[in-house]
Amino acid sequence: MAVSLLDRVRSYVEPLILVGISISYLPITAVLHPLLLVSSPTSFRAKWFENFWRIIGPKMAASEIQVEHIDELLSRARGAVLELGPGGGDQMYHYRPGQISTLYGAEPNAFLHARLAEMAAAHGLGGAKFVALEAAAQPGSLLPALKKAGLVPATTSTLPEQGVFDTVVAIKSLCSAPQPQLAATVAVIQALLKPGGEFLFFEHVENSSDPVTMSYAWLLGWFWPLFTGGCRLNGKVDRIILGMGGWDQRSVTTTGDFRGHEVFRYVKGICRKT
Repeated sequence: MAVSLLDRVRSYVEPLILVGISISYLPITAVLHPLLLVSSPTSFRAKWFENFWRIIGPKMAASEIQVEHIDELLSRARGAVLELGPGGGDQMYHYRPGQISTLYGAEPNAFLHARLAEMAAAHGLGGAKFVALEAAAQPGSLLPALKKAGLVPATTSTLPEQGVFDTVVAIKSLCSAPQPQLAATVAVIQALLKPGGEFLFFEHVENSSDPVTMSYAWLLGWFWPLFTGGCRLNGKVDRIILGMGGWDQRSVTTTGDFRGHEVFRYVKGICRKT
């Protein structure tokens, strides 16, 4: 079906609006934390993103075209759960606390951890039921954090054969994992699951069907990660999942609202480990 020029323009403006909002928080963060800017540029960037995400995160979590998909996924989470990149915990209300023994939130931005703990407590996952890990999804960051938390033996060079988690969750977070490391990241996710455990994800991936949008996303990609916490527009988690073995069942689908011209193509997946 043909797409109107207006719809295409709206799709292309959406990421620019997000970049503009992010930029607006740069001077605010600089004024409020001038010493951080000088002493630790990395920490300053993390604080800048935290200020930005406290506003944008709840709005994105309330998106009508996404909320039902995310609820479908997170309502399945059970047992020991690892969530990769939970941000400020804006999606936590979808969990069913009675099904979860412990929720581990692997969030690399330590400035968001206090907000994560607040949201966990507000949604029945407080106290010992929630543990924040200062880690990103890629193996070089995640595995040391799991060892530090005592979830993986500190002296081992291999992951436990029986796995660690009943559920691993990624909601719009794997886009921030370096794409050359994404296949290794997904392999580690699979290895961390217990037999029969599930990997649940809702992610935006690259638009591979519209040449104009693909070119536009390529141009955005030169500056987009700088203003969005390392997010990439060329995600390929769907291709990686579909191209690997080790899943007893897997369902990876593009959400039905995608019409072919959008910069953001969302996919959801339910993959059960063999």
